[in-house]
Amino acid sequence: MSFIEEQRRRQIIDATISVLARHGVAQTSLSRIAAEAGISKSVISYHFDGKAEIFRQLFATIGARIEAAILPEIERAEDSWGRIAAYIGGQLAYMEAHRAELLAIAHIALSHVGTGAAPDYIARVEIEEHELLRDWLKEGQADGSFTAFDADVMATTIAGAIEGTLSRWANDPRTDLDLFAAELIALFGHAVRAGGHG
Repeated sequence: MSFIEEQRRRQIIDATISVLARHGVAQTSLSRIAAEAGISKSVISYHFDGKAEIFRQLFATIGARIEAAILPEIERAEDSWGRIAAYIGGQLAYMEAHRAELLAIAHIALSHVGTGAAPDYIARVEIEEHELLRDWLKEGQADGSFTAFDADVMATTIAGAIEGTLSRWANDPRTDLDLFAAELIALFGHAVRAGGHG
């Protein structure tokens, strides 16, 4: 793929994010995406095989952006708890700075709730997050820095707390994400670290 093609695909993805954030899935049409991007529908059709493919690529693009933003801090962490704390804080900080991206992926995910037909890329993101947190938790238990608990349950709880915080912020932008990040890091620090240190 050429640089120009990559730039055009990125333009379409960003336009889709904006339209989704404002209108939701049902009202996100190729026509609206084209108008947002300032291009014709035929240009979109050249690069993507319909909305489903755009949504799939949108998830992948946002995931890559989050990873690029928070990975350096995670890699600087000295231990398992540092990585988990950086992950919690990084997720919330990124979304605070990119509200439209959060709303876009939330609209896509919620449009499949209860249908039993959620796209595989949504399930894969959830599985990858769970496995990442679980592995860090098990690593901390193995080196003695974490106390005894079920790593799967704790990973699910941490991921759920992040999701719940972002859901509240999506519905009420006055929510203080910095406060939530600090409180969640302190809460889970006490929950998992040997000796209960935050």
